Amino acid sequence: MALSASRTAAARTPRHASASGMTWSRGKQVTAATTLGVATVLTVALTAAHANPAPTATTEQVAASAATAAPVQASAGASISFERPGVTTKAAPPAKAPVAAAGAVAAPKGASTSPAASSGRLGAPLASMSIASPFGIRTSPITGTGELHTGQDLVAACQTAVFAAGAGTVVEAGWSPYGGGNRIVVDHGNGLKSTYNHLAAIETAVGATVGAGQRIAAAGTTGNSTGCHLHFEVLLNGQTVNPQGWL
Repeated sequence: MALSASRTAAARTPRHASASGMTWSRGKQVTAATTLGVATVLTVALTAAHANPAPTATTEQVAASAATAAPVQASAGASISFERPGVTTKAAPPAKAPVAAAGAVAAPKGASTSPAASSGRLGAPLASMSIASPFGIRTSPITGTGELHTGQDLVAACQTAVFAAGAGTVVEAGWSPYGGGNRIVVDHGNGLKSTYNHLAAIETAVGATVGAGQRIAAAGTTGNSTGCHLHFEVLLNGQTVNPQGWL
């Protein structure tokens, strides 16, 4: 009986150890299975994330979202002010006096200048003004070739009264060797002169002082001329200029 009990106990002991070993082995199996399951889930999740990345908003979607956004509103009594630096002004510096052109003739001290020279204007040398040939390039009626017409040919019958275009001093009165025939030159001061050409008669003399509008000659056709008229010139600092700008 004791032997049976001992055997029975001995037999139960291995079975208990075997049962205990079974229990430990099952614990390891459960832990391994759990670890494998978690790894599988993470692998599947990472694969899905790489296979299907999250979509990003397109430019059109952003614009549509901005368009549908609620507008910004302010109350009717709101006010907006902008600050800016103070604005100041100052007068421009006075203009410098123009430098006299090379060759310009300065009026002597104490000498009075004529109204024509001071104002830059001249009066009409004839009572009736009509231009037959203007200042500029033309075909010469004498030679038939191109030339610079240095004045204006004004329509005038022979013996028509010719007047000084401005006050001044007569510096030439006589025959011109350059085709002007009977010629008068009046100096108005400040480099301004006027000339009267192809005259039938000269009614003044060199050195005489004449007033604006004073009769000084009669129109004619002397010198290089094809008919009665007045060839009228304006000189500024010795150069002929278009008389039209002075009349």
